[in-house]
Amino acid sequence: MSEANLAARRPARFAARMQGWMPFGLSETKPRHFREMARIAWENRGAWRYGWRVLTRGVCDGCALGTSGLSDWTIEGTHLCLVRLELLRLNTMGAGDPARLADADALRRMSSRELRETGRLAHPMRRRRGERGFERVAWDELWADVGRRWRAFDPRRTAMYVTSRGITNEVYYVAQKVLRFLGSNSVDNSARLCHSPSTAGLKSTIGVAATTCSYRDWYEADLIVFLG
Repeated sequence: MSEANLAARRPARFAARMQGWMPFGLSETKPRHFREMARIAWENRGAWRYGWRVLTRGVCDGCALGTSGLSDWTIEGTHLCLVRLELLRLNTMGAGDPARLADADALRRMSSRELRETGRLAHPMRRRRGERGFERVAWDELWADVGRRWRAFDPRRTAMYVTSRGITNEVYYVAQKVLRFLGSNSVDNSARLCHSPSTAGLKSTIGVAATTCSYRDWYEADLIVFLG
């Protein structure tokens, strides 16, 4: 091939590798990954070292794909989804100002995202019937009040249900440990309840309570049909 023909083909090869000139592939599939990753890194500034430990040594707080560190059972190689990155702030955020919880009516007007952004609960907070909002209490006072009532519960009539997507695995772990300490093993969570119908259906129809395919089976498909 002549030098002229090679020179003519080089721009085409480069353009094919770039898959278009649009910044970040806007309007294409998964268009804003790098921009979102930069935003998430900025939101977790000041805690990058701890955040890196969470991502590389921890497990995912967002789903049940078997994520451990930077890999999972879905695809080969490194896999770090945006859901997990979005939830990273739950692990790295600082303590919130207890004064912001002094008005329950103001809290009711806030969205769930706005409530999370008020910060982590670093101290026990209490609101009695008729009080305007929450006030900080000492741990000794908490256990003298709530602990006494908890220990008076009949374990056979005591249960715990933990909900809300994005609660960290550490919260689930501590919650079930506390309830078992109180003498009950009746612990459930929304993630298990959410998937129990699908696992029961798979077990009764195909004999295995797990999915029979991987995302890798989709890559070369011409048509994918979702039911349900």
